[in-house]
Amino acid sequence: MTERLVHNDTAFLRHPRADDEDELLSLRELSESLHRPWEPIPDVGWASHEWFVRFIAQGDTADSQKHLICRAGDGAIVGYVGLGQICRGPFCSCYMGYWVGLPHVRRGYATAGVSLCLERAFTQLGLHRVEANVIPDNAASIAVVRRCGLTREGYSKRYLNIAGRWRDHERWAITVEDWNEAHVAQGR
Repeated sequence: MTERLVHNDTAFLRHPRADDEDELLSLRELSESLHRPWEPIPDVGWASHEWFVRFIAQGDTADSQKHLICRAGDGAIVGYVGLGQICRGPFCSCYMGYWVGLPHVRRGYATAGVSLCLERAFTQLGLHRVEANVIPDNAASIAVVRRCGLTREGYSKRYLNIAGRWRDHERWAITVEDWNEAHVAQGR
């Protein structure tokens, strides 16, 4: 039985398992051209066994929560959403990253996955703030964070090295108070 950490009618999130390697690496390989402009280049290869070993090792730790976005109907892996650099104490915050595989884009999976991840961050993990950093010309990713209630907080010049070049990013974030307020307004 697959452990569904959170779910809705579209998707569910679960931690990666060792038996996900072939399916996940195939999806990453198939989607490389879509994601190369937006993601750092892994030093161990885009869709390699070494990348997967690192991914699994960071799947469920105190400072990293990696989730596979799985299709509700059949459990197929359609993407990823993760929380990294989780800090507790007075900061109680983290960074969120996400992607959906090429065959599954524009079907609502990114929005579903990010929404579920925010639900988990605030209700199960007890975090106060989640931040996502997005390259300004990544219109699809910006649309996802907007739909999920994040607010643009700022602009960071040469923030991350993406595809061999330092790229500017917009900083988007949401707090548990804003998330709760949005859910009350929506009658959830």
